[in-house]
Amino acid sequence: MSIINPKVNISIIPAFIQPTAEDQKVLFVGQKTASGTATAGQLYQSISNSPVNGNTAWDSLFGEDSLLAAAIRAAKKLNKISRFDAIPLDDDGGATAATGSITLGGSVTQAGKLYVSIGSKENNTYEIDVLASAVLADIAQDIEDAITADSAALVSANAVAAAVTFTAINKGDEGNKIGIKIWTTTVGLSYTLVGMTGGATNPTLTNVFDVVGNLRYQTIVWQSTFDLDVVQTFLDDRFDSDTRILDGIGIVSITDTLANLKTTTSDTDRNSQSLAIHCNRLVNASHYKGSAINEMDFVIAAQFAAVRALRMTDGAPISQFVDATEGVADAFGGIQIASLPYFNTPFANLPIIDHEYQWLDSEQEELREAGGFILGNNIANNEIISDRVVTTYLTNSVGDPDITFKYMNYVDTASVVRWYFHENLRQRFRQSRLTTGNVVSGRNMANAHIIQGALMVYYKDLTEFALLVGGEAARKKFLDNLVITIDLAESKSVIAMIAEIVTQLGTIDVAMQISFSTTE
Repeated sequence: MSIINPKVNISIIPAFIQPTAEDQKVLFVGQKTASGTATAGQLYQSISNSPVNGNTAWDSLFGEDSLLAAAIRAAKKLNKISRFDAIPLDDDGGATAATGSITLGGSVTQAGKLYVSIGSKENNTYEIDVLASAVLADIAQDIEDAITADSAALVSANAVAAAVTFTAINKGDEGNKIGIKIWTTTVGLSYTLVGMTGGATNPTLTNVFDVVGNLRYQTIVWQSTFDLDVVQTFLDDRFDSDTRILDGIGIVSITDTLANLKTTTSDTDRNSQSLAIHCNRLVNASHYKGSAINEMDFVIAAQFAAVRALRMTDGAPISQFVDATEGVADAFGGIQIASLPYFNTPFANLPIIDHEYQWLDSEQEELREAGGFILGNNIANNEIISDRVVTTYLTNSVGDPDITFKYMNYVDTASVVRWYFHENLRQRFRQSRLTTGNVVSGRNMANAHIIQGALMVYYKDLTEFALLVGGEAARKKFLDNLVITIDLAESKSVIAMIAEIVTQLGTIDVAMQISFSTTE
């Protein structure tokens, strides 16, 4: 053996890596169909964009004509970056399917087109060529054939004489939410429309989240007719949890009347920072029965969740969803977007609302104050955009009005700030001695002064992310209210601090005085 002197030992010490944004995970909970290969109640993670047996993964797993596949399909069109997981559910064995119908009448005197939209104007609209003097039964059969040819249709169709009956593929209450719209350019053709009804008994939701374990889902997409208590309780129990960051928000879109929506969102049992309800107006017209936004509620919630996840994903291109003209750094996702308001976010894949079915300004305010949020037409009536997005949180624990978690971006900001402090403290003091005296140079040790210094660094980081209020006055306020107590016996440091978050510019009040002179 060779003689080596002096002996040199060099240990490699890992670098300190500042935490980056946690990967966004979206969980979809919804109904599959029998053609899907997935096992009901199991958790399917990282649903791929890659084809499986010639179909997309979600179509193969959950059935192309299922509610769950429709929701994931719509989300994937907007967001191919974030991780999408799903818990599929079988229809209840005793469930019934919703049905609706169109009965044709009159006599066609001029050829044209007949359009039938069932569930989604964007994805499930059927165009029928109608010839002059066409037989009504033939037109009805053409409608059936068009729907049958659509492997992603949410209904089956059966034509008998001049009537076509539609039956929801997935059984249960959600089928009652499938909108039917009909319009025509022909002359002489009439119709009678009966909206979807009769769907009953949803899948059992008992212990549906048991398969999740300690996985964190920042967003959960929930079917509109599923019991809200289940998803809310699950997320509320995870909010502000000990040792782990597990909080998230459930996104639900519900179609109903103004009165019913206000009752749902403002229910004292719904008072939660973990639940956001999109309020879709119920339309009951002769040519249309369904949601003001002609799309399935589950799909609307899925699209919102896709955009939310993209906003919070490090480096994701989001310029199509945010206005970055005055802040080019906001064109890319990351934790800094948590404080950026959701209002004016465009949803290009949602159909424009017919002007007569839009919420009035006063109704929008009523819904917002009751804890519901709105998606509606922009001023030009050429795109759907979001209003200020609120959660159902209205009051604190003693019942007093409280805006702490009223807006989703307040919740997002608070959650990210908590996560940032949590992850940095965990890394910085992952193996430290604790003392009330001085620390020894070169030793892993911590006292109140060391902890305070670390917190001030993280505070500065968060101000540069535009999440906490910056400036000397804000820094002094943070420092003055920072209390660190050391308990050596319990090997514990107790920290109390006030974090002043950045909010949103939602209102600009201007007092303008009229003048008739250009001189003083």
